[in-house]
Amino acid sequence: MGTVTYPTLEHVAMQARPYPTYLLDGCETGLCLFSAAFLGHNDAVHFAEAGLLTTCVDSDGERLSEMQELYPEEWGFFEDDAWEFAERWLDDVKWDVVSVDTFTGETEQRSLKSLGLWCALAEKAVTVTVTNQQLGTYTVPAGWTDSLYARTAGVFWLVLKK
Repeated sequence: MGTVTYPTLEHVAMQARPYPTYLLDGCETGLCLFSAAFLGHNDAVHFAEAGLLTTCVDSDGERLSEMQELYPEEWGFFEDDAWEFAERWLDDVKWDVVSVDTFTGETEQRSLKSLGLWCALAEKAVTVTVTNQQLGTYTVPAGWTDSLYARTAGVFWLVLKK
């Protein structure tokens, strides 16, 4: 998969993909896991437009550094494995909204098996990449409701709300 380079946050915003932005109303903080491949055009750009203080995590340090140049200076950027990051911060920090924008395939499957972990990090909502092939293969954590929000053909945001 090729990478996309944008010279400014405005360019990222012009490439923004559909996101359930209604979830961001009344929120102050966000966590974007798997954030760097497209410089956040699937989720982080929406967090920026909503004014959320956001933490971005990705194992691709080079892309994460590019992203850091575009987004608000007060945002946090961590080169890390999403699961390891989540486990480390589980008992210390919660974010209003957590976005988990994995690639499809094995990472998507592992992510969907980790819904309990992602929800444990969130105060209000979680969004997770899910494809047609994975619909119905996951278990929604107790106390959370689920719905789907269309992204592109065959790809959705699984929306979990407390």
